[in-house]
Amino acid sequence: MARILYVSTSTTVGGAEKTLYTLATLLDPKCCQVAGVVSVKPEGPYARKLKLQGITTESLGLAGSPRSADAARLAAIIERERPDLVHAIMYQAIQLCRLAKPRVGFPFQLVASPRVNYRSRSWWTRLVDRWLKERDDLLIAECEASRRFLIQRMGYSPSKVITIRNGVDLAGWPTSKIERQKKRMELRLNSGELLIGAIGRLDKQKGFSTLIDAMAELKDSPLRCAILGEGPERAALEALVRKNHLEKSVWLLGEKDDIPSWLSALDLYCLPSVWEGLPNSLLEAMALGLPVVASAVDGVPEVVRDDRNGILVPPGKPAALAAALRKLLDEPARRTALGQAAQATISERFTLRRMLDEYQAAYTTLLASAY
Repeated sequence: MARILYVSTSTTVGGAEKTLYTLATLLDPKCCQVAGVVSVKPEGPYARKLKLQGITTESLGLAGSPRSADAARLAAIIERERPDLVHAIMYQAIQLCRLAKPRVGFPFQLVASPRVNYRSRSWWTRLVDRWLKERDDLLIAECEASRRFLIQRMGYSPSKVITIRNGVDLAGWPTSKIERQKKRMELRLNSGELLIGAIGRLDKQKGFSTLIDAMAELKDSPLRCAILGEGPERAALEALVRKNHLEKSVWLLGEKDDIPSWLSALDLYCLPSVWEGLPNSLLEAMALGLPVVASAVDGVPEVVRDDRNGILVPPGKPAALAAALRKLLDEPARRTALGQAAQATISERFTLRRMLDEYQAAYTTLLASAY
């Protein structure tokens, strides 16, 4: 049985971290044994959840950029655990694993999941990546757009990069009428108001300023908006809400643990990102049957088909986003039809079981070719 050690840049709340948690806790034990999880940064919520599931979890505790000594510390952990395969997730974890690999006294296969964050990297960090990338045995992209980026812009060999799209657990996301009522009462919504939801890190990448500007064009409508997440753009987004006098219709609610409850409260889901991979939050909203309006960027059109199971709009265009939202507001039958089509798309193509099976197959094939 193969032993797998996961190394992640962080264990905070995010899509990559959620995939890490899913893999570490739900892989078939007949196929793979999880040796543990190492977080490069201090432990976050997912580290605590992993420990509750009995997964050995430890942290290098780095607040800044990794150094050579940190690679030596990671190499010592790998030596101790003796995994057959190390799966590194996100940039810092990948570079540390690459630096640690020659220091380890036995062979192991290195799998990297860079995610879409490479698009925001500086020229220096991209150069470091080019120096070290040959130490990977396999890269896994979460969508075809990310795979193309790695090959065409980052210089990776096509034979080393595969795509495994994210998946969600349909059974784990039931719509709750009780939770819907509770959350809507919490926001003091009346029966005639429709709630738009958006979930993600408060970062420029997520395009929440575009959504707020769109809401400014919809002041005369019964649309309300709740944004869930934390991040460096909070102060700027709060200022934008105040500038547009939207305090009574747009709320920045921070990070929430009870995401299913909040999704149950929504009438529409919006993903206004400037760039993306294939975000879990979008898949989860669609799995619940929510009509979605999303930016037509990167991996998003791989799941959202315009006017078939959602609405696609150009990124960074508040007027276009406002027009799409108003149209859905005025056409309840269309909202229902798009939501039903979205739910069918997820159940057919983006299930958690499919994702896990594909990861397990990738691990098995890689290890079989190596030994």
